[in-house]
Amino acid sequence: MISNIFGTIKSFWTSNGKIKFLFVALGILVSFLYVGVFQEKIMRGCYGGDAKDGCKDGEKFRFATSLVFIKSFCGLVFIQVLNWIRPEKKKDETHFLYYASTAVANSLSMVSSNMALRWCTYPMQVIFKSAKPLSVMLLGLMFCKRYTIQRYLFVLIIVTGVIVFKFFEPDSPKVGEVQKRSGDNGSDGDMSATMIQILGTGLLVFSLTMDGVLGAIQDRMRQLHRPTFRQLMFNMCLWCCGFLLAAILVTLEFLHVIPFIGRHPEVIWHLVTLGLADAVGNMFIFTMISCFGALACSVTGTVRKFFSVIFSIIFFGNPSTLLQWVGAALVFSGLLADAAFGKKKRKVVKEEEIENADIEKADTKIENNEKINAYPKIEETDIRQQQQQEQENGKL
Repeated sequence: MISNIFGTIKSFWTSNGKIKFLFVALGILVSFLYVGVFQEKIMRGCYGGDAKDGCKDGEKFRFATSLVFIKSFCGLVFIQVLNWIRPEKKKDETHFLYYASTAVANSLSMVSSNMALRWCTYPMQVIFKSAKPLSVMLLGLMFCKRYTIQRYLFVLIIVTGVIVFKFFEPDSPKVGEVQKRSGDNGSDGDMSATMIQILGTGLLVFSLTMDGVLGAIQDRMRQLHRPTFRQLMFNMCLWCCGFLLAAILVTLEFLHVIPFIGRHPEVIWHLVTLGLADAVGNMFIFTMISCFGALACSVTGTVRKFFSVIFSIIFFGNPSTLLQWVGAALVFSGLLADAAFGKKKRKVVKEEEIENADIEKADTKIENNEKINAYPKIEETDIRQQQQQEQENGKL
């Protein structure tokens, strides 16, 4: 009975491509909307008080390293459960240094981007992180990688949109308002608006740089070893947990996190939900890539970022200006164009190179065959000449 039900669901799943696409796309949208909501709620919310009055009677969660650790641990548990349900058949031959280096880059990227939420809004983080193609391209150029003119144009549009979005932020608040926005009565309350801008932007730039390093290492790893999604995610989460746990112990952050959780136990639910939503979202992304290709995944991811920005502005009341929406439109337009056309010409060029190489191989093969076929003719001519010479000598 149960096997028949699962068989019916599997046949319906494989035969209905449109429904499958909508389900996976909806899974990506919902999962990462949850990630965005809980990420902003944890890092910018107020526990035990009201954020509107500057969180005077409460306190804020300041522990980005612990947040990323719990997020990675939830992803590790999620993948391990999948491995128990359906064991991985392919043997992983990837060298551990690749996983260790990707874990370092990923941990630094996530910690810095979460720390940036203390000094910038979530829409700013999403828009800024959308400039990831720029960091990937710069690192590619350092390793003599070539890109098409269209790719440079689309990245320029994305960067222009990010600059417009950042430059036309709402007017910088006064010192009193900065103290309210920056949190409780800690050291951040004495910071000026300019210092807040520098810290937030600097952390986002560093996070983008680490994203570029991460992408370069993963590309190299896929070319050499081709690990599966579960192998990649399991080992990355495992190494991330190790590095982040060491950082928490060395910096003594656990001495502050554990009492905070004791005072505000609801933060556990927020952290676990964030981690599980991120793990499920990554699974949907891999399903989208494997079933419908990287283009469909890039378009879906761009739409997801757009809705995340809108939802954050509506749900959390983050201020925005008309010119910021123009900048956001430039960013998302550049992302869609880069996904659709940025790599198209390179594929055509690569196909032409392959065809030319095949033609050269065929020509070389024909020349070699002609040479081989010519050898017997030369030998037959020599034999005939020798026979004629022997006959003439016999006559004489």
